[in-house]
Amino acid sequence: MPRNEDLVVLPDDWRATLHPRRGGTPGPSLELAPDAASTVQQWVKETRDEIDYLLDNPPSRSDLVGSARAHLQGDANPQGAAVLAAVLAAQWSLWDDCEYDEEPFATIADAWIAEYGLVFAAEATVELSGVFVDGYEWRERKRGRHLRGRRLDKQDPGYNRGLDCLERVAARTRAFLAATDELEYQRAVEALGERRHDGMRRLAAAYLVPTQTAWVDEFCATLPELQPHTWMMVLRTMGSADHLATLLANQRGWSWIDGRPGVLSTAVDGVGPALASTLATVADEETEIGRNPYELLRGLGVLATDEAFRLLMDRLDRPHVHKAVIETACHFPERAVRLLGEAVASGPASISAYAVRLLRDHAAARPDVTAAVLPRLPAAVREVVESIDELAAGWVPEAPAESLPRLLVEPPWTRERPKFKRVTVKGLQPLTDGVPGESEERAAARALIPIALGKTGPQRFKAEASLRRIAAVEGDEAILEVAGEYGAKAAKATKTLLASDPLYDLPAEMPRREVWQDPYIFPQVLLRENGLALPADALDHIVSMLSISKPDKPYAGIDVVKEICDPASLAELAWRLFELSGLREQTYSVDERNWVLTALGLFGDDETVRRLTPVIRAWPGDGGHHKAVRGLDALLAIGTEVALMHLHGIATKVKYKGIRTKAQERIDALAEELGLSPEQLGDRLVPDFALDKTGATFLDYGPRGFTVGFDEQLKPYVIDDTGQRRASLPKPGVRDDQELASAAYKRFAALKKDVRTVADEQLRRFERAMVTQRRWTAEEFRTLIVEHPLVWHVSRRLVWLTEDGRTFRVAEDRSLADVQDDELTLTETNRVGVAHPLQLSGSLEDWTKVFDDYEIVQPFAQLNRPTYALTEEERAGTELERFHDVTVAVGRLVGMERRGWQRGSAEDNGIQVTVLRELPGGAALVINLDPGIVVGDIGSWPEQCIERVWLNQDAHLSWRTEFRPLPFSELDAVTASEVLADLVELTTD
Repeated sequence: MPRNEDLVVLPDDWRATLHPRRGGTPGPSLELAPDAASTVQQWVKETRDEIDYLLDNPPSRSDLVGSARAHLQGDANPQGAAVLAAVLAAQWSLWDDCEYDEEPFATIADAWIAEYGLVFAAEATVELSGVFVDGYEWRERKRGRHLRGRRLDKQDPGYNRGLDCLERVAARTRAFLAATDELEYQRAVEALGERRHDGMRRLAAAYLVPTQTAWVDEFCATLPELQPHTWMMVLRTMGSADHLATLLANQRGWSWIDGRPGVLSTAVDGVGPALASTLATVADEETEIGRNPYELLRGLGVLATDEAFRLLMDRLDRPHVHKAVIETACHFPERAVRLLGEAVASGPASISAYAVRLLRDHAAARPDVTAAVLPRLPAAVREVVESIDELAAGWVPEAPAESLPRLLVEPPWTRERPKFKRVTVKGLQPLTDGVPGESEERAAARALIPIALGKTGPQRFKAEASLRRIAAVEGDEAILEVAGEYGAKAAKATKTLLASDPLYDLPAEMPRREVWQDPYIFPQVLLRENGLALPADALDHIVSMLSISKPDKPYAGIDVVKEICDPASLAELAWRLFELSGLREQTYSVDERNWVLTALGLFGDDETVRRLTPVIRAWPGDGGHHKAVRGLDALLAIGTEVALMHLHGIATKVKYKGIRTKAQERIDALAEELGLSPEQLGDRLVPDFALDKTGATFLDYGPRGFTVGFDEQLKPYVIDDTGQRRASLPKPGVRDDQELASAAYKRFAALKKDVRTVADEQLRRFERAMVTQRRWTAEEFRTLIVEHPLVWHVSRRLVWLTEDGRTFRVAEDRSLADVQDDELTLTETNRVGVAHPLQLSGSLEDWTKVFDDYEIVQPFAQLNRPTYALTEEERAGTELERFHDVTVAVGRLVGMERRGWQRGSAEDNGIQVTVLRELPGGAALVINLDPGIVVGDIGSWPEQCIERVWLNQDAHLSWRTEFRPLPFSELDAVTASEVLADLVELTTD
């Protein structure tokens, strides 16, 4: 029989913790503990010394003392029983077998009911709410302990466990009251009415019999600010929309509605659909602060209204909502078809994109329900449901679990597993003598074994992985034979290493899963083999692998994932994790989320690089230096030409010195590893982007295609297959092959961005090469510049110089032409550089005419570059006095950083009193400023006076170091001209 979709039905697991009310959803079955009375009597006997101490202590309230003594002497009374219960609760934390959240206080209620009846138990519970045992700390008693009353408006410490005891005793008593016969229930109501003397007792009485709506109305309107335990009692007591409205107007702390088991289910049972917007709001707040909102979202589904379901729909792009919607759809399948269809038809794109997949899966699972509801749907929604398979075509079907490797279905951390063992053999020294004719792999294994068995750390981890890869090719026996050369211990340890499955190399405890890690809002990850998508559980396992990966020690399962999954979809997953983690926006360091940046390095691609680089450049300005450094490591780990190009760009041009230095360190280390200088490495980091030698490529749209390329100014052009030049690449049309055309269109968009980056960087590098008089070998010039599909365009617009004084340009056919347009040939020994105008003194005018005749537009000022010279007096001196005592705007000084200048170290007061420029050979031109630039507040002193301009032997200058002035005669003519040009520009209005 179809379920009534307008009926609120609590899930079974909610009913198990429900605090039932008379006439509401029944709670779990009830049965008194058979030995409750004798158990409590034994507790009282064991605690009698403490009871007597409290009763004998004069500060204890007399009425509480009298009632307790009477109860102990056989005159049973609710207040006396409550006092004894409060003392037992206070003593509980001192018991040897106490365990938090396992308190046995409900046994007290069972004992009261068994010995004295349910009405007595209800009265004693109300009295218990008004008893406070003062003088207890955590597992410690203080002198002067005494009994006093508990007030609703007073925030009492909880070490005496009084409120915990009240919560469990009251819950048990309420459950029996809800299930008892009407006569006894009414007797209890009458008895409780006589005991509503103060705020605590009024709350306890209303909680026990929430059908007394007048009692609930009264305390809802007059409640003070409450502590969590009493506030949760209120939330379990409210029973109408009016109660909710009154509390919303006067109370805070609504997150406690999901604070303990039974609060949420009881509130839903009491208030019903009116609770929907409150649950949605609290779920949003919990998500924002990193708490799991699932039970709150689930509560929206339980409420069984269109309003509540729509509130779920509105949040489909947030964590854990999908799971709640899927569960709700199982209980209310007709409503799900109708409202999911509505979300697809009219919801915002961010919501409809997810709703379409949910609707497709739901309709496929319940075709009978879908067919039945279809005629009753509005036309727009019906059209959506009828065409759902076509609309959801962008969501790839999921691969069945049985087709996946066990790693993605039942990973090691979810099951029993052997302990991973790592054995160290100390003192091993690499053996240099090999065996003639042996394979490179065996030779490599010989070198790796001492490291793989050595000190635990990054080098060992890499060596272990390499040794396992070699063993997969050569076989374990071959590796063990080589290990035997290091002795029996090494051979045994190597055998252990090879026998240990690296998938079992796990931390002692897996990281806590954060709220934002919801696989339902991750992009789909596709399998290489069949194009099917990984199910949500498999995505969850991949994220777990990433969360335990370190830059120098990725989890071994990552290699398995990369082998079977589509790289582009893995890159999208990594980027989505980065977005959801909040690392981009956070101005503080969150160490437990740094694995997200490691994930970008493991799974990222060129598009990841393009997205991440601007973030890295901006982070230092928002206090994110440490994140930016980790971002550099992600670029290095991605390791593509585009990634290294952007890393080099950060090293050479970013306004934050700290991150620029860190990037340069990584470039220097990579260059050293390759046996190159940083500048030589920079030449090799310019990607060719799979362009042909002219800088063009063909983009296939299926039935048509386009040739795209870049002209001498590296501006993009497009030529269609008829040979006509177009203003831009057209978007894919309906007749194009959608897969080919879409990929081609995206590629060109990315290509334009990358080439802009290349162009900007190459212009800076060539101008810097001219200023620093850098030289390339003839071979480097030919392969890295003239033959490069993009760089050669820039090289054509410059005049070049050999060390023997010959000048030339690169012609359109890539030949070299001198100023007379005669072909020039380089010898293998020639070294080539960008000519500075001072080096063209005899041919500058001729070259200017050649470039004018050919209409060659230079990429930066070369032939028309202003030049300057030192006077003879200045060359002999150590200072440039013509620039002294000149006042300049601080903004102009800071702007000189674009020309290679940098601010000096800050003094103790945080003021930078120098700016300097490092010169070829290591010397530095230094400008002393007054009053100086305030770190973090550049505009504090908007005008700066140049006190002194001088030359120091090195650029490592601070107030702690010794100044070592040099005469300006140390500068060559080109360097002198360039620094004078900077100073003239700085000081000229």
